[in-house]
Amino acid sequence: MKKISLLSLFAVLVLFQSCKKDNSDWTFEQDNAIATEMLQDVYKQVDGMAQSDGKLKTCAVATLSDTLGNFPNTLTIDFGTGCTGQDQRTRSGKIIASFTGRWRTPNSEITVTTDNYKVNGYAVNGTTTIRNNGFNNNGNLSYTVTTTNGTVTDTAGQSIQWNASTTYEWVAGMSTDFVNNGINGIYDDVYHITGSANGVNRNGNAYTANITYRLEKALACRWIKSGTIEISPANGDPRTLDFGNGDCDASATFRFRQWTLNFLMP
Repeated sequence: MKKISLLSLFAVLVLFQSCKKDNSDWTFEQDNAIATEMLQDVYKQVDGMAQSDGKLKTCAVATLSDTLGNFPNTLTIDFGTGCTGQDQRTRSGKIIASFTGRWRTPNSEITVTTDNYKVNGYAVNGTTTIRNNGFNNNGNLSYTVTTTNGTVTDTAGQSIQWNASTTYEWVAGMSTDFVNNGINGIYDDVYHITGSANGVNRNGNAYTANITYRLEKALACRWIKSGTIEISPANGDPRTLDFGNGDCDASATFRFRQWTLNFLMP
């Protein structure tokens, strides 16, 4: 998939202007994709560090507020003024995660906040609560992940507001761990994500978003690999955001009526 050209974008906007006014804002899909990706990236960073007890080799410095194995305990992941990880994303600032128990222990709860945290220049804020629900009917651990007052601000100062309630099902990699398998025991992990979100896009327009086909998030990939979300503007018609067929790439597709638009996530 390719980035949209200015000519293509102009053509799409002209077509949208022929519809009713409420359908002329195409940024709902792109903004929701960016917010979803950036705030799930926070989960990914905590996941990797938690499973390795802070020993995962990244460009960040991890510290614990208490002795390893004691709870409650707070993990601080400090990227300093900026460093580039193995996924080629540059992060700065801090992620702070407070644990009531270990990542893999049922009923454990983690509260995650950020401190001047940025990913490739996008400022990411908000509070995320992660609860280990134990094993589901498929025999997989699942986590309830709730994000409140999430915001993503781009380098131009435009902000996206995002709140979400989702379930992460750990579908691959649970039988391996960092102690026995090293970094591969973390990066073989795959999650399926279901749930819903609501937000306000960069233009100040509100919307809701429902995952209509589960998202796939692999820790070895920097982007969401597959899945679809239906986005409904407060005063407009539904449209679809498609993350692809499982390839690890930045491509996403927006569909509305007879129009299709491709774009790349950061």
